[in-house]
Amino acid sequence: MDTTVMIGEKPKVTSRIANALGDYDVDNNRGVKNYIIETDDRKIIIAPAVGHIFNLEEQEDGWDYPVFEVEWEPIFQNNDGSDYVKKYYNNLKDQIEKADDYINACDFDIEGSTIGGVILKEMADAPPERIQRMRFSTLTPGDLQEAFDNLTEFDAGMTNAGVTRHILDFYYGVNVSRALMQAVRENDRYKTLSTGRVQGPTLKVLADKEREIQKFEPDPYWEIYLNHSEFQAQWEGEDGDRIWDEERASEIFEEVKDKRQTQVSNIKINNYKHNPPIPFNLTGLQSEASSQFNISPKKTQSLAQSLYEDGLISYPRTESQKLPPKLGYKKLLKKLKGQDQYEDLAQKVLDKDELYTRQGKKEDDAHPAIYPTGESKGNLSKQERKIYDLIVKRFFAVFGEAAKRRTLTMTLDVKGHKFNAKSKITVERNWFDLYDPYVKVSEAHLPEMEEGQVLDIEDFENVEKETKPPQRYSQSRIVNELEKRNLGTKATRAATVDRLYDRNYIENEPIEVTDLGLAIVDTLEENCPNVLSEELTREFEEKMEAIKDEEATSDEVVEEARDELSEILQKFKKKEKEIGKELVNTIDSERKRRRRLGPCQKCEEEGREDGMLRIVKTGGSKFVGCSNYPDCENTFPLPNNGKIESLGEECKECGTPRIKVIRKNKNPYTMCIYPDCATKDDW
Repeated sequence: MDTTVMIGEKPKVTSRIANALGDYDVDNNRGVKNYIIETDDRKIIIAPAVGHIFNLEEQEDGWDYPVFEVEWEPIFQNNDGSDYVKKYYNNLKDQIEKADDYINACDFDIEGSTIGGVILKEMADAPPERIQRMRFSTLTPGDLQEAFDNLTEFDAGMTNAGVTRHILDFYYGVNVSRALMQAVRENDRYKTLSTGRVQGPTLKVLADKEREIQKFEPDPYWEIYLNHSEFQAQWEGEDGDRIWDEERASEIFEEVKDKRQTQVSNIKINNYKHNPPIPFNLTGLQSEASSQFNISPKKTQSLAQSLYEDGLISYPRTESQKLPPKLGYKKLLKKLKGQDQYEDLAQKVLDKDELYTRQGKKEDDAHPAIYPTGESKGNLSKQERKIYDLIVKRFFAVFGEAAKRRTLTMTLDVKGHKFNAKSKITVERNWFDLYDPYVKVSEAHLPEMEEGQVLDIEDFENVEKETKPPQRYSQSRIVNELEKRNLGTKATRAATVDRLYDRNYIENEPIEVTDLGLAIVDTLEENCPNVLSEELTREFEEKMEAIKDEEATSDEVVEEARDELSEILQKFKKKEKEIGKELVNTIDSERKRRRRLGPCQKCEEEGREDGMLRIVKTGGSKFVGCSNYPDCENTFPLPNNGKIESLGEECKECGTPRIKVIRKNKNPYTMCIYPDCATKDDW
């Protein structure tokens, strides 16, 4: 009897696959559960990975660059936090030794192909003809059984593309990051700095926006309003509603300000349709979750992955905005109808004469858009429930009819000056009812009027305003922007942004680029601009697509990257010390800024100048002390279990600085530093 080893991406997923495929026995080996299924002609061992079992590492020790000779090593050999991987590695090794052939049942995407492909290459040196691929978009029993019944041949193109991406990311990330840190070390400083093939261009997009904001100079303008008891109307001239000359604004205001009646001169009604939304891809879900719940893109991705592993939604890391009919719309809707809170909405969709969905433009050759499977949802966390509800309601909404809306514009005449009042109302809600409470449309009502009707005026306002700087990127907006520019992948964009926060290159939400982030971009622009090049990054993405389609080879693309980087790093090395000096100055000032919390009240009370409260680190502890120590011994304790960031504001209750405490795998919280502040009475 032949033995087949099937590799699942994670233990939870492996368990779902085993349950879907029928009767099985459990074999506990080295503390890991394997699932054994025996048929008439073969024995199938379903063994779990735990995400990436292997990482790329350089072949020789050292800290010089460039480094191009790399090899795959078990992740626990070079990462202190990955000891838990060891038992999964040893178990896979034990099972693979028994195998005659193999099935890669990791997620059907480039990462899943890479995880399974590298395991089989490194542990078994398995030839492609002995490997089959399991393709599925949900972890429901029916879809998993169908995927098993229709195994495909080894996906060499996708696996090679994934391996190539890892090599390129290593080449760019390790070499250029090492060059930056080496430059700083040349000037007797030690600071973790990093950049990468996608991280560099992402930081440049943010830095360009930051520079645009810094250079912005506001222009004043004026707007004039007519106030009626039930609405407000705005003056509008031939060039729009903004008046750029103060004298002209004053002149108009003087002409109309004493008038107490106006006449309705023109009423325009426009009826239009508000189409249903398109299905969610990952970026769309991240954007909507940010807008509706203020959940970060990275957290949304994690929550969606959890829902997928519970079998509640389809594979979330998809680019697709299309839901093909072969999914079986009616079957999914009937399943959702079985969930109490969705019974009425599902029935409303099922009552339609014809089931069709609005579709977006983007496609993904591996997976459809995100949709709910209709499986029973069990116990979910509060945030998981929010994301699940959003996905279900979006699924209903894409079947809806367009909402009918109406705008009404009314022009009021005052001494020859035109004032416009506008209303927007919903006439027929249609898909709005399917997507509540997530519909965001403005509603503004005007009373019923007739042309020629005379109205009373309460008063007029002449309001001075100024132009606003460009809007900063939020986390969800930059992830959207990266998708538009084809930078990174659906799975990595949120993590790239998160890494920029970790490196202190960016801060706050909306995103501000720190002086250190700007200095990194300036340094790279001057010395190795290709590392920041969107075009180069996109070009390599296109080449990896060609590898996936087996129209190019990994060796060709890797060789090109080596040549490109060798030239860049050679030039960088010649200016290493000079580059380091520029970076060190910024690193020092940035470190001081981040530790500075605000003025010391005690110094102010006792007449000492320039007392500044700052974060002090000593041994394993942190506290707040005064810059005038030892003359001022004012101190405050700080939490030791988290990263501390200044909020740049004072507590309204006690006047001491407020801070943010960021803890690993927990929600951050804010507090003032005074232990006995009234704001902490409930703590």
